[in-house]
Amino acid sequence: MHMTHIEHKPFQWIHATGSFINRCDIDIFLHDKQALIVATEREEDAASGMSVSSGAAIIATILMQKYRLEPENIHWIEHFPEKLLDSRDVYRMGEVYHRVVFEFQGNRLLAPRWKPLDAEGTRVFIDALKNSWEISGLL
Repeated sequence: MHMTHIEHKPFQWIHATGSFINRCDIDIFLHDKQALIVATEREEDAASGMSVSSGAAIIATILMQKYRLEPENIHWIEHFPEKLLDSRDVYRMGEVYHRVVFEFQGNRLLAPRWKPLDAEGTRVFIDALKNSWEISGLL
């Protein structure tokens, strides 16, 4: 079973309506023709620009074209790490994962729809994928 793990940390893109650079972290897991893509918000990076939710369709289209992926073979997960909401370490937003489904039109992915995922189960699954590459020496 041959799988490939590609990391873009940070991944940078420019939205069509603006000229500033946006950043997120991308993990791509490729197996046969299937692609699991995890887009992670860079909360600690004040210059990260647009959120991964706002840029999801743009990022997904760029990656689909760059890696020549078929739209029906893209499985997209959006990840927001746990973060503090104030400087006193009192208010926290828990870690969040969403499955994002797109419509395909022309050569672009559009109209993202978000479905919540279980944070613990999704984190364990993604960590297991990453660890399988470390064990096999592919990372």
